[in-house]
Amino acid sequence: MNVKEAPIDNRQEHLDLLCFPTLFPTGQYGEHHPRQSYPAQTLSFSEYMKSRLLNKDYRFRRNHSYCLDYYGLKINKALKTGIYNLLKTSRGNFGQTVAEILEKINVLDEEFEGNLSAMLAPIRGTNQYWFRVKGEVKAMIAEYGSPTLFLTLSCAEYDSADIAQYLRKDFFNIVILQRGVLGKVEEYYVKKEYQMRGAPHYHILLWIENAPVVGIDHPEEVCSFIQDRITCHIPDNQYEIVFASMM
Repeated sequence: MNVKEAPIDNRQEHLDLLCFPTLFPTGQYGEHHPRQSYPAQTLSFSEYMKSRLLNKDYRFRRNHSYCLDYYGLKINKALKTGIYNLLKTSRGNFGQTVAEILEKINVLDEEFEGNLSAMLAPIRGTNQYWFRVKGEVKAMIAEYGSPTLFLTLSCAEYDSADIAQYLRKDFFNIVILQRGVLGKVEEYYVKKEYQMRGAPHYHILLWIENAPVVGIDHPEEVCSFIQDRITCHIPDNQYEIVFASMM
């Protein structure tokens, strides 16, 4: 059968089973497979994807097409939700036809365009999303003042048997927050990025309790605070051993 002559309907319920037969060789246990649980409950889309990607069976997270397909579905679901909410809540949109809405888009209706921009805020990577993130950081600076430290955490990509445990949030929560190696953290803001080769790293703004402020406290206090927490030294004879297992 020619696939072009009989395309798969992307609205059917078991689309994942048809598109990824190598991941579902029995044709069962896809997203919409009936599941028995007590008490009876249904997995949300996000819960299902999280269970697939974090499962001990790594086939799903190693299949790039599968991950990309579901990422696209996630964005489409967010867009559909945003469009529905926009049409239900925005003034003058209730009861309008598709033709009338398209006309607003074509004539560049400013109010309608502003509503569309707000709709895109939940979509990661869009200008509206980063505008919201910038607003959150500005609000924290207005409330707590300038952050004390800018911290970047990157993990060792090779020769590290403990890399899995350090990729978890526990590392930041235990080492940075609870142990207070940089001081007692009052507030923080985290931005996660992925390098081109797929390794994650984190950019973090930290507000440290009772930290001296540049321009307000004595320069000697500021220098002492920095020297106590930021070090740079020549590696010792054990450098190679440390480097092989460092974060």
